This record gives sequence, structure tokens and C-alpha cells, in this order.
Amino acid sequence: MAFGLALLGATFNDMIRRMKVFLFKTVAAFALVMSVPLGLQDSANADSGPPIAGQVQNYEPLEAPLPVPDVPVLDQKDGPITFDRFKGKFLVVNFWATWCGPCIRELPSLDRLNTALDGEKAQVVLISQDRGGFKQTDRFLKKLKVDFPDNFVDERLKFSRAIGVVSLPTTILIGPDGLEIGRLVGSAEWDSPEALELINWYIDRADAS
Repeated sequence: MAFGLALLGATFNDMIRRMKVFLFKTVAAFALVMSVPLGLQDSANADSGPPIAGQVQNYEPLEAPLPVPDVPVLDQKDGPITFDRFKGKFLVVNFWATWCGPCIRELPSLDRLNTALDGEKAQVVLISQDRGGFKQTDRFLKKLKVDFPDNFVDERLKFSRAIGVVSLPTTILIGPDGLEIGRLVGSAEWDSPEALELINWYIDRADAS
């Protein structure tokens, strides 16, 4: 009986000791976190990179932004134009074709994204690889009931090759400085919360610079 009580007392004391050690480590860790200046915490969050998850989990940001090739695409009204036209705007540039099933599925979400964006600072741009030109794309976009004021045709794929598009759909993000900052190969729901968070992350950084 005495031995049992002694064993129980030892076990209880050990539990108390372990709880003290746990509490000490928890308090120490909390103190360490709180000791980091708020500015450094904000800096760490700012340097964590763009939010990539869910619908945009395949997005690949560039470590160093790249210039957009000075290769023209075809505008329905103005003929050949280059992307210098859009300097100062954040662009979501989508490469698509009427024969590409995944492209068609994501076009409505791109249309909704374009409506949600501030057209003065950011917009969606379409570049079609259809050889049938605007006669083919206009009819198709009208059938889908989507409207993109800036949609171009890259009939001979010169621009697509220059910027490195090898499969459809591909969506490239271009900053207001005219540099590519990243791309997503494959389809996505571009008006999803994850996509909007990604795009707004870049827009907010551009506004702050």
C-alpha cells in the first residue's frame, strides 16, 4: 500500500514537472514572437510572395520580371499593335482558341473578372490563335455571351512563340511597367476568391510602389 502511494505521488510530481516545462516553453516562444518589431513582421509577410492556392495553384511567379516582346498582334480596328499600348495598366493576358475546350470553359470567368477589375488600372486581354481571324472569334465570343473590348488575333503565332506560349490556355500577368511577372498554364476560374486575391496582391504592390 505504501509502495503504491509512493508510486502515485511520483507519477503526480512528474506530471506537474512536465506541465511546468511545457508552460515555460510556450511562454518563451510567445515572448520571442512578441519581441520581433512589428515592422519586421510586416516585412516578412510582404516578402512571403504572392498567394498561390486553389484555382491558381499552378501559377508560377517569375523571380525576375521579363520584358514583353515587341512583336505585334492584330487589332480589329487599328491593325498591328504592340503591348506598349497598355503601359501603366495591370494586365491579365489570356491565350486561347475556339478549338480549345479548356479555353472555352474559362472564358466566362475571365469575362466576370474583367467586369470586377477597375478598367483604368487593370483589365483582361484576349489573344486568339485562330487562323480564321476575327470572323471566327467574334462569332464564338458572341455565342458565349462574353465581351472583351481588347481581344486580338495572333494568326501566325509570332507573338505567342516570342513570349513562350506552348500550350493553351495560358494566362500571363503583366505589370503596369510592361513586364511579365508570372503565368499560369492551364485553365482556372479567374473570378474565384483565390484568383482575385492573387491579382489584387499584385495590384496593391504596384499602387504602393
